[in-house]
Amino acid sequence: MAKGQSSLLNGRNAEPLSDVRVQTVSAAFHWFDRTANVKHDGGRTRFRPIAGDPVVNHEILFGPDIYPGANIGNPNSCLSMRAAVVHELTHKVRHDNGFEVNEPELEHIDEALTSLSAILQFQRKLEDFEILELVSDAVQRLQEYVVLQQNAED
Repeated sequence: MAKGQSSLLNGRNAEPLSDVRVQTVSAAFHWFDRTANVKHDGGRTRFRPIAGDPVVNHEILFGPDIYPGANIGNPNSCLSMRAAVVHELTHKVRHDNGFEVNEPELEHIDEALTSLSAILQFQRKLEDFEILELVSDAVQRLQEYVVLQQNAED
């Protein structure tokens, strides 16, 4: 994923978050990972590494798109808030472990790997339907990668 770029696709919630929803999302992030540096900024949800600070080496910024959108035919659009939270937290884990893919042409591969890794990282805290959502998101990302490759060859 490009540094600081949203990892959630278009089609998700665009309505501003109420104070209660902001608190709910913040609590979800911290329930899954108390070490995460999470802030609501009202923009696109994204993981952003912070260079030069050995203690706080990242931040996860979230906005309205942390909640699903209305397009039930799009796996990323209907990804639940909790599934989106663990996806973003897994960007942190993959970054910390040096497993992220930073090649722009492989962004969809990195996102697919992030969703699949989120399942392994957080499976004990996820509901079955959230696991299925993350698998569906990974499959969608891989399909999008294939389409981009086919279009590049044409």
